[in-house]
Amino acid sequence: MQVKKLDYGAVEVLGFDITNFTQEDSNYIRELLLKELIVVFRGQDTNTLNYARLIYEIGGISNWNQLTSDLDGNQRPPFTESPDIYNWDKSEFFPFQAVTGKKSKDGKFTGIFPLGKLDWHCNLNGPDRADGVALQGIKGVEGTRTSWMNTAIALAEMPPELYERVKGKYANFRYNFLKWSDVMDERQRQYMLNNQHEYKMWLEQENAGGVKGVYLYTNNDCEIEGDDGSLFQDLQDYFFQEKFMYHHDWEVGDIVLSDQLLTLHKRRQEIDQIFEQRLLNRITFRVSNTGDPLYIMEKNRFDV
Repeated sequence: MQVKKLDYGAVEVLGFDITNFTQEDSNYIRELLLKELIVVFRGQDTNTLNYARLIYEIGGISNWNQLTSDLDGNQRPPFTESPDIYNWDKSEFFPFQAVTGKKSKDGKFTGIFPLGKLDWHCNLNGPDRADGVALQGIKGVEGTRTSWMNTAIALAEMPPELYERVKGKYANFRYNFLKWSDVMDERQRQYMLNNQHEYKMWLEQENAGGVKGVYLYTNNDCEIEGDDGSLFQDLQDYFFQEKFMYHHDWEVGDIVLSDQLLTLHKRRQEIDQIFEQRLLNRITFRVSNTGDPLYIMEKNRFDV
């Protein structure tokens, strides 16, 4: 395998074949993800079982109880326990969590976040959540774009006067239902309403690979310790500069892995008709791979 540096803090892995990889390969990819935060693969086979095996080897599968979709939008009952990836019958389709606007025959959406533009977010909503997310382009993805923002690069270039305002500060985060409701159907809106929660995080963070960045979940409400709101706004103005962003224009067979502690991502398109055809396979996982779901170091925990 070779690694190609992409613009704005992402890397592409060349010479990798998802149908024929070793434990050594997956270990290397995990370490690469911890170091680079955004890792891209292109032209891979779209078999969902091979993809699931790769993510399982990198950090396990956290959202196994949400793997319910097939390519036609049909839904199987959720797994009651983590599936045995290596004893799965290869002749049987391996289900996945679909990010799509496709509807079933009875008019119901078959995937998550089926509507419109999805603003900057990560999948780590608190210290007990998975810190890695993988997306696989299966079909209908051409002409769509996902953008990532790399806080590690931004922190390294942060003006000293802004860093002094960040250093040693924590923030209270909470779900803001209104910021999410436009991209969800009624079923998902109800789920969000029933699962509201708050959590605390230090702004300055360090992942399991020793990379430092900032946790800044802007699609949730955020109250920074001792801040009147000006620091939160100044951080958004600073971080969301083009020079800290990687834009991925999807093609079938693409896979993007990203660290969820130190990056944010965003779906750009607002045209719902595009998402009726677009199908991404989403798996969350623990790139820290410590066996402890509260992977953030003890100094970064709070009693909430």
